Amino acid sequence: MSQEKEVSSNLLKPLLVPGIFITWGLYTIFTAFSFINDAFIVYLICAVAGTFLGYQLYRRNHRFFVRNGALIREKNYLPLIIVLINFVIKYALNIYMHVDADAADTLSFNVLYTAISGISVGLLFGGIWNARQAWGKRTGRVRG
Repeated sequence: MSQEKEVSSNLLKPLLVPGIFITWGLYTIFTAFSFINDAFIVYLICAVAGTFLGYQLYRRNHRFFVRNGALIREKNYLPLIIVLINFVIKYALNIYMHVDADAADTLSFNVLYTAISGISVGLLFGGIWNARQAWGKRTGRVRG
């Protein structure tokens, strides 16, 4: 495996992007939507579903190994693709919400927005879960 296709994997740094998307989604739910409880429940359900989907997706596309005590993964553009698609869709939905002032007051838009937000955050957390498991497995083998 060539050095340029390997990336050191930090377990705290990947929390930044999901943190931004969680803040953005929850802020919108609690400040703009009329159906806050329904939207929040859909968000949580979709975040859990997205986490399992993301875990499976990352498990098939990321390879990890330990070198000199550091977790290394093969270079992969899947996280970047997920972040870009997430940003474009959420940005478009936010534009739509501001163009159509009644959108935030409809249950269907609340559910659509929060489902997309929850799934996309879950996909990112699925990748973090996968990296955490890889770290535990790999370091466990190294230590003992």
